[in-house]
Order: sequence, then structure tokens, then C-alpha cells
Amino acid sequence: MIGDKMSAAQRGDVRLRGFPDRSSVEAAMAWVDALATNRAYEAIDVEQASGRVLAAPIQVPADIPPFDCAATDGYALRSTDTIGASNYNPLLLFTMEATGVELAPNTAEVIAAGSRLPEGADAVLPFETGQSNQGKLEVLGAVAAGNGVLRRGQQAGAGSKIEISRPLRPHDLGLLAALGVSRLQVVRPPGVRLLVAGPKSGRHGVASYDANTPMLSRLVARDGGLPEAPGIMTGQKEALAQALAAAKADLILVCGRTGTGPDDEAPVALASAGELAIHGIAMRPGGSAGMGRVGSIPVFLLPGDPLACLYVYEFFAGRFLRRLAGRDARLPYPMREIELGRKIVSAVGLVDVCRVRLREGKAEPIGSLEHGGLASAARADGFVVVPAPSEGYAPGARVAAYMYEDLSDW
Repeated sequence: MIGDKMSAAQRGDVRLRGFPDRSSVEAAMAWVDALATNRAYEAIDVEQASGRVLAAPIQVPADIPPFDCAATDGYALRSTDTIGASNYNPLLLFTMEATGVELAPNTAEVIAAGSRLPEGADAVLPFETGQSNQGKLEVLGAVAAGNGVLRRGQQAGAGSKIEISRPLRPHDLGLLAALGVSRLQVVRPPGVRLLVAGPKSGRHGVASYDANTPMLSRLVARDGGLPEAPGIMTGQKEALAQALAAAKADLILVCGRTGTGPDDEAPVALASAGELAIHGIAMRPGGSAGMGRVGSIPVFLLPGDPLACLYVYEFFAGRFLRRLAGRDARLPYPMREIELGRKIVSAVGLVDVCRVRLREGKAEPIGSLEHGGLASAARADGFVVVPAPSEGYAPGARVAAYMYEDLSDW
């Protein structure tokens, strides 16, 4: 048959023909997840590790704290010596300076937070619950055993492991420093090469501004990647194929020229330079997206339309990058169940991404499902993902929405 004699690039060429079929969102995600396993690591100082991801759990070298100690300033004592004490029935104890020997019954010792608990003591009485005068202490309230005490290894035991799979926060660095850790093995930020196809033909005399580069650069940085200076070129197949072959990165994003028009040459350029694994995905917006490889480098073809570009990145390229950077692969937005104020109409067989805004505690769709531009995303408070088998949702339905901000007060 004629089709059997066609090259892979020709079979993937949908220009002026349209998509004979499209991959499901699930199949595209499975392709992404199968590739995102080859992480690279590097050693850095703990002070530089905020926002980075640990390469492996940290083994605790010693008990933290290394001994039973006071968690607060006060008086170290035996809890049984305070039984029955109150403002109306103060109990009298003797006070003494630290001696390094076992604390005698009916005796209290002034202690500072973090200091070793004297032998025999099992609690710390806060200063405000006692009154000291001339070597004697009036106890104005009972304390239970363990009150004001940190036990040896209570925060972390020797030989245990600290597992932090999310990006490190400043207080994580403080904990690691307290453990004596000065250098860390962390996931190296994946390098991301962005190739932007030039304006499409037929736009002569029409202003064309690049909305995708600043948007994608920030999204890449958010997901733990290191965006490289973008390359802007013509959309011609040869130029794109050469740029793909020459790119050195962990991930390549090609933005634009992914559709069915006569100059949509990004898919055939990828097929020429490497492998076009998927072209056309059953989702809106972003149905013309594609993905493949040049050598061992994954390549994602993002539509030139900024709204479609945004969601294709979030669902696929961003998912790959988040996995490669050691982060949670899921969409990085809080989810919330919310009631619909107006219906959402969807097409069976397509995953639809519907922007919504909140009005009086209910979600309302804005913009068309496939169009509407970034203006609709900018006006939105979040979005709802309608699964492929669904025709949409009726008013009053409760749906899961991805929120751009935590709007828990709504």
C-alpha cells in the first residue's frame, strides 16, 4: 500500500489534512512518566539549598537532643513533689544550684532551656508557676511528668532517616544544620532549551508579540528547571530540525507551528531530527500538541496559541520537568470542591480545561473551551478539568477545581 511506503515524517505530517486520530491524555501522560527517570545530582552547601530537592534521605548521625533536656526555662524537679500544689495550697521546696549529682527529693534546680535535665528530675516548672525566696521555692501549681522536658532523641533518633521529598524550606535547612550537615546531595536543576518558531505566514502588517517566552520561562523556573536563553527562528523545517539536533539540554520545548496549516513544520522537523512519538492529543485547548525525542532528549511541541501553550505545558512538559526535578508531578495548584453556578458543556471524547471564576461562592465558566486567550486565564480564579467521557456538568453540580490561589475563605 502507498501508506506503507511513506516515511515516518510523512505519516506524521498533518498539514492540510488534519489529525486522523489523537492520543488520549492518559496515553500522553504515560509516555511522559516513562521517560522522567534519569535525574542528575550535585553537592551544594546547606545554606544554598533552599528550594532544592534532596537526592536521598538524610541519615541522622546522633540523637537530637543528645540527652534529656529542658524545653523551657524554669525549675527542674520531681513531678511527684508538686502533687496538690495550687495558688491556695502552695508547696514548699528547696532550691539549689546545679551540682551534677542526682536531684534530691523536695528539691528544685534552676535550669535554662536546652540544658541537661539533672538526674532524678522528670519535669520543669515554669518560672511563673513558682516563687523563689532565699533558697526556697513556693510551687503554685502541679506539673506532670515530662512537662517542659525534651527526651533524648525526641526530635530525631540516631540512625533514623529524615525524608523530605518536597523543595527544602528555610526551617528544613535549620534542622539539617542542627544535625551537623554542611553539604547536601540535591537534584540538579534540569536545563530547558526553549525554541520559539517565528510568526506564522499571512500575518504581515499585524503586530505579533511573544507571550509564550516570558510565561514559559517563569513556569520552568517554578517547576525546578533552569531555563536557557530562548532561540527564536523561522518556522522552516530545516532550521527547526537543525536547532533541535544542536540543542544541549535535559528537555527541549518547541513553541509554535504544531497545527495543520501549510507552515506548521515543527512536527515534521522533529520527525526528521529524531522521533515524533505523539502528535495530536484529545484535549482542549492544546489538541495540536506533540512530543518525541532527539537522541535521548525529550522534546515537547507546544502550540503557539498562548492559552493552549499554557495548558499543554502544565499537563505534559511541566509534568515531565517536575518529575525530573524531583518534585510532585501533579498540577501544582490546590484543589477544592466547589458548586457550579452555570453549566459547563463539554465534548465527549475530549478532556476539556475550563477556566472558572468565583462569584458568591460558586464557580462560573469564562471564555470558550478552546479559545478565549490568556485574558480568560488572567480573569480566572482556577480551572476545572472535564474528563473525556463527560458531556459536562449541570448548574449546582459540585466539581473539583484547581485554584490559582488558596481561596479557602470563599
